[in-house]
Order: sequence, then C-alpha cells, then structure tokens
Amino acid sequence: MKKIFITLFIGLLVMMLISCNQVEGDSDNKNLYIGYIRIEKDKLFLDEVEWITSEDKDRIKELGLSQQNDMPNGYYIYNSSLETVSFKINEKTTYSFIDWGNDFVGKNEDRNYSTTKREEFIKYLDTYSDKGAKVPFWIETQDGYVLKVTEQFVN
Repeated sequence: MKKIFITLFIGLLVMMLISCNQVEGDSDNKNLYIGYIRIEKDKLFLDEVEWITSEDKDRIKELGLSQQNDMPNGYYIYNSSLETVSFKINEKTTYSFIDWGNDFVGKNEDRNYSTTKREEFIKYLDTYSDKGAKVPFWIETQDGYVLKVTEQFVN
C-alpha cells in the first residue's frame, strides 16, 4: 500500500512539473516583428522592416543615416527586402489601432481602439488609400499564430 501511494505521489509530482514547464515554455516561443501587412482570409502577410531609433547608434552609423536628415521624427524605417512571411490569424487575434476617423469610438473618446473582430480591422485598413500598406504594425506571434497586431504611430 505504501509503495502504491509513493508511486502515485511521484507520478503526480512528475505531471505537475511537466505541466509547469509547458506553461513556461509557451511564453518562450513568442516572437515580435514590425512591418507592413496585408490580410487575406485567415492569413496575415508581413513585409518585415527594421524600426531604427536614435538609440540605435551603431545601426545608424552602419547605414550611414543622419539623425537630422533621415530621422527628423526620431525614427527610420529600413526595408531591406520586399519578401513576406505569413502567419495564421484567428478569432483570438487582437487588433489595436488608432481610430483616426472615429469609426469605432466616439468623438471625445480615446482613439486607441482594440478589437478581436477581423472585419473591423479590415474596415480600418480600407480607410487608407493603399489599404494600410505603408503603415507599420507590430506583430506578436506564437507557434505560427498572430496573437496581437498593433499599429505603430508615425508622423
């Protein structure tokens, strides 16, 4: 009886440790990208760019950028390739953007808007003449799925 109890107890401990490691492991495989996006059905296509700020002194020097001429607003978007990668989106994907036209928030409300409704996000992208193709978005992914899409404010 004692052996059975010890065996069950050890088995329970092993299962708990495996479970804890899986939860910790889930956060380890998240990735963050920035770039230009387009959405087709259940896929997000990303043309990844490099977001360079005044803190990136080595990269500024490497690219021969001038903070005064190339970065008047404090950033530079470097797009070395037009290749795209794709990720799956689903009903859990969160889209956060600036509702410039007050299409989703009232006139006196905060214009930062978040939704999990893909249709709302596509409607927002359609407000741009190029369907949002030149607006950078931060993309957080996990296991090939997009968790969050967040617009990067540019001026």
